[in-house]
Amino acid sequence: MATPTQRFGEIYEEKQLHIRLRPTRNYQGRCPVCGKKCPGYDYKNNEESWWRASNLNGVPVYLFYQRQRIECRKHGVRAEYVPWADGDSRFTEAFNNEVAWMALQMSKLAVSVLMKINWRTVGNCIKTAHDRIEPDVSVRLHGLRRICVDETSYRKGHSYITVVYDMDRNQVVWVHEDHGQEIFAQFCELLTEEERAQIEIVAGDGARWIDTCTKKYFPNAIRCVDIFHVVEWANEALDDVRTNTAAKARRDYSRKKEEFRKLEAEQEQRRTEAEEELASMSKRGRPSCRRKELEAFLQEMEAFSRFEQSQPKKKGRHPKEQFSSDHQEILNDLAQRAKDIKGARYALGHKPENRTEAQTERLKLIENSYPDLYRAYQLKETLRLILRLKDSILAVIELDLWIVDASKCGLRPMEELAEKIKRHRENILNSIRFQANSAKSESTNTTIKTMIKMARGFRNLENMKALIYLKCSDLVIPLHNRPQPSAERRAAMRLKAADHRRIREEAKRYPEIIASQVVL
Repeated sequence: MATPTQRFGEIYEEKQLHIRLRPTRNYQGRCPVCGKKCPGYDYKNNEESWWRASNLNGVPVYLFYQRQRIECRKHGVRAEYVPWADGDSRFTEAFNNEVAWMALQMSKLAVSVLMKINWRTVGNCIKTAHDRIEPDVSVRLHGLRRICVDETSYRKGHSYITVVYDMDRNQVVWVHEDHGQEIFAQFCELLTEEERAQIEIVAGDGARWIDTCTKKYFPNAIRCVDIFHVVEWANEALDDVRTNTAAKARRDYSRKKEEFRKLEAEQEQRRTEAEEELASMSKRGRPSCRRKELEAFLQEMEAFSRFEQSQPKKKGRHPKEQFSSDHQEILNDLAQRAKDIKGARYALGHKPENRTEAQTERLKLIENSYPDLYRAYQLKETLRLILRLKDSILAVIELDLWIVDASKCGLRPMEELAEKIKRHRENILNSIRFQANSAKSESTNTTIKTMIKMARGFRNLENMKALIYLKCSDLVIPLHNRPQPSAERRAAMRLKAADHRRIREEAKRYPEIIASQVVL
């Protein structure tokens, strides 16, 4: 049948397929909770119930059935169980599964257009599908040994969610709105005393509320400040030094520009005074020595002016304020240096093996012209190499030497970084000793942000949490006639993809070695 539908401000006829059906005799009159056969109670309002099913070649399909109410001895009067219904949802199980699977791959707007449903309905279908696939989310809290705690923003305006990640099973185990000690304490109180005693490692950034909850709730846990956040601190301190150096370069440019402006204004004033004095002198008789000096000065100024005019002009927009060629060349050099420092953020942040040729040249310029900034870069790289050490004893020695070296470097941001690392020294060394790396949890935060951005945001936080649980775990959404890989197979596929990615990166870094291996 065709019904008039309004979409995008226009009215057109939408084809729909209406199917009237009923369950087989074996499934009729069953309780939706316990599944037992129960006597009928009545037909409420004598109206047909409808459910939206999967599209058939783009045509929406609706299922109709006059559902009766049954009287269960245990659960009372309820609507009878219907095999194709997905709980209390007005959509079938297959339809909710398809919407949830597509929401993991595309935006909610695209899903709503493709499936011909409302934008907000997509979130409800995701929540329904997750509640059916994983009825009890608290199962994830069992058997935790190594966890990572972090917060990530999900909306503008300082809106955060706290994410607890299981580093052994590589999945998100708990998500809650807001962050802080009270929020993390709610997670800790969900665990039993035995489960808290089994926690061995609590990783995260240097937040005090993580330290407080770890000491209070996890007596056997070792607190680790993961390496990712320590390197992030070092990059922030290095960026502060870079910003200060760029500001200093801009101040040098402004000071030199003001100096040249005053110098050229004085020269122009001297030229005007010389012309006026020469014009006031008498032209009779033998020229005086003063007249000769003034004439020689004006001739020199005229020759310099002709030389400036004969210089080839560069293409493009000319500066509003013109200086002499020598002065302009000096100013251009200072401006280019300030621009190079301003754009050196990625050159300073990248690993040496990942830098491009342009970034390497820019780093050499910084080494020759700005020793303070290069000194901060060396401290950052030294710290990064220390954190990658496998020998914990050597790491203790090198980290203590680094703290002493950074404390005496004379750069305020790096000195503050040394004080911060000194406060978290033991927790940082714990990360090296036990190799507690939260890289996967940080990649999960990136996945969450990308997923929220792709979905164009969420009005309902529960729907967003359901999508996070589906995406950041090994849950499999069943699809009809489309087999999905199992959790073990998906893990093997991820490991294989990681190996291929590592081989490609090594081929880019060391092409000679790879070529020699191919020849052999």
